[in-house]
Amino acid sequence: MLAALGLIVVAATQAPARKPEISLSAPRAITVIAKQVPFDLNATEQIRFGKLDWLGSVEIRSESPLFGGFSGLAIDKTGTRLLALSDAGSWLAAKLVYRGGRIEKLVDAVVGPLRGRDGKVLSGGKNADSEAIAFARPGMITGEAYISFEQRHRIAVVPVTQKGIGAAKRHLPLPPRAKAAKGNKGLEAIAPLRAGPSKGKLLAMLQEDADEEADTAGWLIGGKKPGAVRLKQIGGFAVTDMTSLPGGDLIVLERRFRFSEGVKFRIRRIKAQTVKPGALLDGDILLETDDTREIDNMEGIAVHRDGAGRTILTIISDDNFNLRFQRTLLMQFALPDQ
Repeated sequence: MLAALGLIVVAATQAPARKPEISLSAPRAITVIAKQVPFDLNATEQIRFGKLDWLGSVEIRSESPLFGGFSGLAIDKTGTRLLALSDAGSWLAAKLVYRGGRIEKLVDAVVGPLRGRDGKVLSGGKNADSEAIAFARPGMITGEAYISFEQRHRIAVVPVTQKGIGAAKRHLPLPPRAKAAKGNKGLEAIAPLRAGPSKGKLLAMLQEDADEEADTAGWLIGGKKPGAVRLKQIGGFAVTDMTSLPGGDLIVLERRFRFSEGVKFRIRRIKAQTVKPGALLDGDILLETDDTREIDNMEGIAVHRDGAGRTILTIISDDNFNLRFQRTLLMQFALPDQ
């Protein structure tokens, strides 16, 4: 099933799926079903795609109405614990089980609500549109984390424990340009920088400029004043997430959708030394593909090292709660020579 076909049909019928209202007052256990899927039906023995080695993909689903819409992703340093954010204002925590080096299933899955500074569950689409999560300490999925929101643009600082995500403690100061971003083209991606001239700062990027062909705006947050950067626009792709590699370089996940051509995604690597105020960021394209392969609306990316020392990229898709036409896919790639 092609994700693009589903998106086209939904748009044509003007019947988009509605995001669920978060009615949870506390975390709740759910069951998640995982099914192995290939990356390329016409090259089932192929491993290398672009500059990455595909390790496996699963389609995951649940009967819980709060399952889906995943836009942000974090993986712990062991690669066995997952925390995903839904753009409906909820979170999913689960344990990843592997077999033969590939994800086999998700167990001990729990969903819960995001909460504002007042401790109340976030409600309403504009207030609860969470897009990205990043932890202050790399390789952790507990401790202090940052969550970016669009529509009502902000970056919340939240505590995360083994029980889930707590109420927001505070919001980071943002430049006026970030607060004034067009509704659903706001703060789509965040990543703490581990190396380079901006080490220790948080990089935040918009999804795309109001002019879709313009370079994408971002800011280095931390210190006296946010420093502006831009990401070079190539081919009409929009930013959907980013993460920092253990060595400090930045990985950017991007998506392009057009009715005439379907959906695509791309992964770019940005050298840490180039990330500084005033920079126009660009980098090596590690992978670019379209929906002739088994992809969907790829929105979240995270990184860890496996037991063999390989750098592993994990990517999750946002099904837009559109179960008839889209899927939640979880796929992993190894980045060679890291």
